[in-house]
Amino acid sequence: MRGDHKQLEKADVQPLAMSVDHIWAHKAYATSLGDLPFPLLADWEKKVCRDYGVLREETGAAQRSLFLIDHRGYVRWRNPKYDWRDPKQYSEMVEAAAALPRIPKQKEAGS
Repeated sequence: MRGDHKQLEKADVQPLAMSVDHIWAHKAYATSLGDLPFPLLADWEKKVCRDYGVLREETGAAQRSLFLIDHRGYVRWRNPKYDWRDPKQYSEMVEAAAALPRIPKQKEAGS
């Protein structure tokens, strides 16, 4: 997703990454990658991962997953076992992102 960030921005898609790791671990991780063009959120209490059904309770870690959520907060696509190295899964995500409903644009005054 890092390489396609500009393309996603043009499609009005805002990537957000989330992990159950502490924010300091996130900063170190992002720095090791040369920073990230999108936010990396901390789910330290593991509530979001638990709510989305991707927390492995026995280890306290989250399953690598991908969710596409529209501007109204509806989950439009999900892959709870996402493998970013799988080109088929990546293509499915790109196709689903392109199909997301767009945020209605405000009409300018006088239009």
